[in-house]
Amino acid sequence: MTPQKIGPGTFVAVVGASGVGKDALIAETRRHAGPDLSLPQRHITRAPGPGENHLPVSARTFRIAAEAGHFAIEWNAHGLRYGIPIEIDDDIRDGRSVVVNVSRSVLGELAARYEHLAVVRVTVSEAVRASRLRARGREDADDVARRLHRPDPAPDYAVDAEIHNDGTIEAGAAALLRVIRTTARGASASAAVSESPLGPGALPAAGMVHEGSTVVAGALGRYTEVGQGSRLADVELGDYSYCDRYCDLANTTVGKFSNIASFVRIGATDHPLDRASLHHFMYRSAKYWPDAEDDAEWFERRRSRRTTIGHDTWIGHGAQVKPDVAVGNGAVIASGAIVTKDVPPYAIVAGVPARVIRFRQPPEIAERLDRLAWWDWDHATLRERLDDFRTLNAVDLLDRYEF
Repeated sequence: MTPQKIGPGTFVAVVGASGVGKDALIAETRRHAGPDLSLPQRHITRAPGPGENHLPVSARTFRIAAEAGHFAIEWNAHGLRYGIPIEIDDDIRDGRSVVVNVSRSVLGELAARYEHLAVVRVTVSEAVRASRLRARGREDADDVARRLHRPDPAPDYAVDAEIHNDGTIEAGAAALLRVIRTTARGASASAAVSESPLGPGALPAAGMVHEGSTVVAGALGRYTEVGQGSRLADVELGDYSYCDRYCDLANTTVGKFSNIASFVRIGATDHPLDRASLHHFMYRSAKYWPDAEDDAEWFERRRSRRTTIGHDTWIGHGAQVKPDVAVGNGAVIASGAIVTKDVPPYAIVAGVPARVIRFRQPPEIAERLDRLAWWDWDHATLRERLDDFRTLNAVDLLDRYEF
């Protein structure tokens, strides 16, 4: 008889190679955690190091605790033993999200034990990772080199989100907290009090990523929302911006308060037109031959062709915006348009290829709105002036708040 999985809360498994900063992110997240989160200490058979918060135990004490059933999950790695206290099972039964840095080798065991498992991969550039490994001072140069080249213990296990942790610890922890909130199940997830335009639930300050969506690298701002089935890769989504269902965004920087309708594609990746073949076997070569590497130079060149979407923009249903295009503040892209050239601020464009139909605001008003930069007002100020946004036209709003 198959044992019943433990729920309704979520086990959030934070994974990634040594030196990517998993423990530091979790420690910073712990500072902002509420009662709906549990961030337990791991039992490890070594003394704590910089940035860690675990319970050091001897090998004998660990073995006795394991034999007594005191660990929910345990594993061996790097010549050490790691254990997660059994009390987390009660946290998950109470509907909390439990967040732990674990080895990818135990993901299958976690999936078999818990009703809801969310896997978050943390990555950094190789240069940053090597620097962090050396700085923490746990290993000599040879050990650091071995860690840098250690193979992934579960290379084919899908992840639910990826956090690129080259930035500040605060930014990385904020991203982790957003992922935790958006993958939460059970008691904490049932606290919705109003209806979001993209799905049920009040929109949390940390943002919301709906079911079936993937967000890889990049960053999501405050009060952002990613609609069902969308895919974001290396995308910076500014505060209050959202994309509706089944959007596909890549290598894109989106400003604040951008409104992106469903089935929009931005920064669509392309194929090499100047080579003998268009097919991706040339640059995704590892998919086809075990001794071939992917073409890193090609991917880097493609990532460098970023699309930029300004503040307070509206991109209609099914529109496409090509790589290397800049869409100005306040612009509108009509449904079904294909944008191949830069869009001026406050322009309305339509067609294939898109062309300017008219402008939302005359140039002098557009310039004044840019100087006012109301999209940078804080959350409390926006609430205080909400009625004016609802009742005043652009000129009257400018006259009231320009200084």
